[in-house]
Amino acid sequence: MKPLLAGQINSAGFEPGRAHHAGMELGRFKRLPGGVCGNTWVFSSAPPKESYLQPKNVLSTEMGQSQQNIQKIPEESRIERMSLEIRKFQPIEYERFAQIYNSSFPNNPFSAHELKAWDDNLDKTKYYFQRYSCYNKQTSEMLGVGALGHVPWMFNPRKYQARIFVDKNHQNKGVGQFIYESLMKQLVDLQAVAAYAWAKEDDTIALSFLANRGFTEMFRTWESWLNPVQVNQSKFHQYAERASNAGIEITSLAHELEHDPECYRKLYELNQELMGDVPLPEPYSRIPYEQWLSFDMKDPGLVPEVYSIAKDGAKYVGLSSVRRLDKEPHGLWQALTGVTRQYRGKGIAFAMKLKVLDYAREKGYERIKTDNATNNTPMLSINMKLGFNRQTGWVNFSKTI
Repeated sequence: MKPLLAGQINSAGFEPGRAHHAGMELGRFKRLPGGVCGNTWVFSSAPPKESYLQPKNVLSTEMGQSQQNIQKIPEESRIERMSLEIRKFQPIEYERFAQIYNSSFPNNPFSAHELKAWDDNLDKTKYYFQRYSCYNKQTSEMLGVGALGHVPWMFNPRKYQARIFVDKNHQNKGVGQFIYESLMKQLVDLQAVAAYAWAKEDDTIALSFLANRGFTEMFRTWESWLNPVQVNQSKFHQYAERASNAGIEITSLAHELEHDPECYRKLYELNQELMGDVPLPEPYSRIPYEQWLSFDMKDPGLVPEVYSIAKDGAKYVGLSSVRRLDKEPHGLWQALTGVTRQYRGKGIAFAMKLKVLDYAREKGYERIKTDNATNNTPMLSINMKLGFNRQTGWVNFSKTI
């Protein structure tokens, strides 16, 4: 069977350069605006009407089109640079940060509580992270947010994620450029050798912003949505049956926490093994146990009763993590789904997905979201069989400093 390529944790310059790996699907890690996840130079956009597996046009074509569509910013619409000010981000600003982020990404909203929790969960004694606020000094209005940070799962002390979020009402007025220049100065002071960023693949303004500043494309992911009520699960019974015939039990994190005192440690080792199969431009860096606990088990949206674990006896051989979002009470996000190499090809990943669908239908959820690398054809095909509909993709860029 052709191996499955890991999707989706490509937030910090990940690229499809390594060998394909099996049974992997990674959820929202790349775009989270928290301390370690996501680097987007932000502008909002609408999803394209394309077939699920249809490749996008090459970036050079997109750039050529966007250059024709984007005009120079009218002087009267610019905010005077002397009126702008960069400050270190303060905890009282999370509510405004959430407003700014959600103005650009209404289909992927976050709460102030989630944003703060993700920042707080990062071990800043080991990993660098700093967020900045951009203000209009004349009006005292917070217009945007910038951030720089290390990538824990691909740690290099001289490579950083860079993020810019500008309020939709103040985009294309020079605010993003002002934040960008401040971040670039910080990167020089940090002796950085590379920075990474994300933009939506149909967002010509953001694509041009990055291309004009020397960023080049490295990788793409597609987000996909599914209404669980519309899935006829009887069509897929054979996958769960195959896993069961192989002696595999699909249980939940909630069950394991109650019955297995070694649950966290076993799940950590499984997670690290699976993450080692994610294609990265550099070798995967094992995350310390305590940091993993903060990232995964202290995630404010964690849903232990549907976080699926595949077991062979007492051995953990697969997982499918699921979280809910404060701003999407009727939806679930399916993040990392993976199976260890020696257990792939037994229907286990499909069986875990079906467990999530059962839960979502029973609890009345109306949407499940996930992400995949665009070249992860096998996993994309599985999702397509289940009925996932492709949405707008994300493009990962890099720049040498």
